[in-house]
Amino acid sequence: MPALSRGGCIAVALWLALAGCGDRSAPAVSAAAPVGFDGARAFRDLEALVRIGARTAGSNGAEQTRALIRERLRQAGWLVEAQTFRAAPPGGKPVAMANLVAQHFDTKSFADQTFVGANDGASGVAVLLELARATAGDQPPLPLQLAFVDGEEAFGPTIDADDGLYGSKALAKRMADDGELAKLRAVILVDMVGDRDLNLALDFGSSAELRDRFDAAATKLGVAPLIDTRQAMSVIDDHTPFEERGVREILALIDFQYGARVSPGPRWHTSADDLSGVSADSLGRFGRVLVQMLRDLGAEPPRGS
Repeated sequence: MPALSRGGCIAVALWLALAGCGDRSAPAVSAAAPVGFDGARAFRDLEALVRIGARTAGSNGAEQTRALIRERLRQAGWLVEAQTFRAAPPGGKPVAMANLVAQHFDTKSFADQTFVGANDGASGVAVLLELARATAGDQPPLPLQLAFVDGEEAFGPTIDADDGLYGSKALAKRMADDGELAKLRAVILVDMVGDRDLNLALDFGSSAELRDRFDAAATKLGVAPLIDTRQAMSVIDDHTPFEERGVREILALIDFQYGARVSPGPRWHTSADDLSGVSADSLGRFGRVLVQMLRDLGAEPPRGS
């Protein structure tokens, strides 16, 4: 496994937060005390997303979600770029979609139930919005971009080669075409991290070094380990198109046992994925560890120094 160097780029995703590249010749030490991750504030963003209702790709709910994300990021001092594109489900008409790069913010479409995705969709977005606020004042700035990618969910029953991951596929392709993909230091997927009984899966495809760094950040903060080695699986999500294009430093942070210690959990892709299944405490514990991990990565000297 290649050594991680601060001279590269960091990507955090909620799907995705993609690292901006830059020359960081000085340690990333804030001039003032670092801002902490506020789980209660992240939960308020989650509640606001749930109030929008269904956020299926191409819907008014998805557009309202983008507007909320833009406003929260603007308030935190982040610049936001939109990548618009059209994607057609198998046998269907093209749907207008848009990524925001400063992430998966759509919800699954169901004909027979109301699905608001408090955990599956909203929790990752809420974490990245609070991450944006917490790290906005870090000096030097962390080499970090946040990507909110549209169209993660399949229009059919499950994600496969032809259906789903529309936004991350479009973003990975654009970054490959622009030459930015080769500059990525890492891609970190943040999805379904609000479960009251939070226990993240051990993804077989994730970087063992990044996983160790995440665990080390938890230990530093006195937080009990969040990755459950008994929940081991191969995760297909918005990091997958980057993995398929050769990005090797990937960390998928997802709790697929939602509502019970079985996979998939009983709340997954059901109307029970509501506010009763998620908590500010889970968002706070996860977010504090993620921020600590990123700051520890940013404080490392460049390779060869």
